[in-house]
Amino acid sequence: MGSNVERDEFTASEARLFDERLQTSLTVLQELLRQPGFGSGELSLGAELETYIADGDGHVLSINQQIMEDLQDTQMKPELNRFNIEYNLTPLPLPGQPLHALEQQLLQAIARLQEGAAAHQGRIISIGILPTLLPDELGEHAMTDLPRYRALEQSLRRLRGEEDFTVEIHGDDSIRVSSSHVVLEGANTSYQLHLRVEPERYADTFNTLQLVTPLVLAVAANSPLFLQRRLWDETRIALFKQSVDCRMRGTGRWRQPSRVTFGEGWVRRSAWELFAEAVALHPPIIPLNSDTPPEEWQPGTGPPALSELRMHMSTVWPWNRAVYDPAYGGHLRVEIRALPSGPTPCDMVANSALILGLVLGLRDEVNELLSAIPFRYAEYNFYRAAQSGLDARLLWPHRKHHRMVELPVVELLETLLPYARSGLRSAGVAGADCDPYLAIIRDRLAARTNGACWQRRVLERLEQRGASRYDACRLMLRHYCEAAASNRPVASWPTEV
Repeated sequence: MGSNVERDEFTASEARLFDERLQTSLTVLQELLRQPGFGSGELSLGAELETYIADGDGHVLSINQQIMEDLQDTQMKPELNRFNIEYNLTPLPLPGQPLHALEQQLLQAIARLQEGAAAHQGRIISIGILPTLLPDELGEHAMTDLPRYRALEQSLRRLRGEEDFTVEIHGDDSIRVSSSHVVLEGANTSYQLHLRVEPERYADTFNTLQLVTPLVLAVAANSPLFLQRRLWDETRIALFKQSVDCRMRGTGRWRQPSRVTFGEGWVRRSAWELFAEAVALHPPIIPLNSDTPPEEWQPGTGPPALSELRMHMSTVWPWNRAVYDPAYGGHLRVEIRALPSGPTPCDMVANSALILGLVLGLRDEVNELLSAIPFRYAEYNFYRAAQSGLDARLLWPHRKHHRMVELPVVELLETLLPYARSGLRSAGVAGADCDPYLAIIRDRLAARTNGACWQRRVLERLEQRGASRYDACRLMLRHYCEAAASNRPVASWPTEV
């Protein structure tokens, strides 16, 4: 929806109309979901890859718009900061060999982006947070000059009362940094998945995804550093939430929920609840009204655009987000937003296989599992996984006794890997397609290594040799890029550098 924003100022009357249309859109969506056959179709998978653009020394290059102008590729999109760029992959049906096809798409996307960056003496880096990023690279000049991002920043600052956005994170080191702009958010790059879901299975699918996301986040972590501080294994989770937090503190007002959230509770019946919740809890920040009012839609006709609702949902950032799309006859998706970019295409596809397999393998019994784990403990798991990665201990419903148990995430995942395989096979994914990627996860668990672990270990070795923190980050990044270019799983990368 961001490509539709061509201005950054809106009138009060436009805002009122937008709000009215949001309410109407919810009514239309509710009616649409009652229509027999709406959203039917085979499961499919899509993905978006965000990357950094940097030079050979690890300094960011603010050239995303130049790359887009050079390549004229409609699957590319400039991200919030000038040194980030996104590539949107082509959706794939799940039956067959989608995982291998997804890896090939990722390899082609990175090669295409590398082509554009190389023309400006740059390179593309798939990593959650660039370890060599410097504070002066996150000034006002870093933001991509597009109306959507200007409107986003202006609205968030207005909601916050013009106060600076402050990030404070504690790990092995600690950091506190402030900015009057939203550019701190642009330090994050992610690998986002889209899963098309049957409307009648949406609640169970979404709840299962919420339950298993912490497990996959722990094994996928790839963001242990921010501004050369060793923080969480997946520092992106804390950084993104705080960097766009528009809530005003200390005003005596009720505590509004964050626009970046793990969620407010288990879904009870349908996807509609998630759209209604987003409208109820969060004021619109880009009130752009379309030429197709939702009230003009008539049951039995083609799917409505619901442009205002889709725009609003694009400015609320839960780690798993509901998506309505009028394309392909109209359908629902869930957008999986918590996973980091990198380290390699095969690693990212292994993360995809694990999270999709667990969702599809556990959703038939999810209601029994949820009865033993209140939502706040799933949220607890999410932040523990982000902090500690493969060292995390998470809460999980005991299969024989109706209670929770605390288990090492590695042990828990080893137990659940067969469910991931059976889930993928039940969706028609060939065994020859899913087995190699689940083996990558199995090897990570055996080696106790993910991207975050590898970065920490190499950084420590380089510092033990006498390198300064920044030089150690720079050298570590060089080795990271060399290893990533081979597309070998991160668990097999050498740490003796």
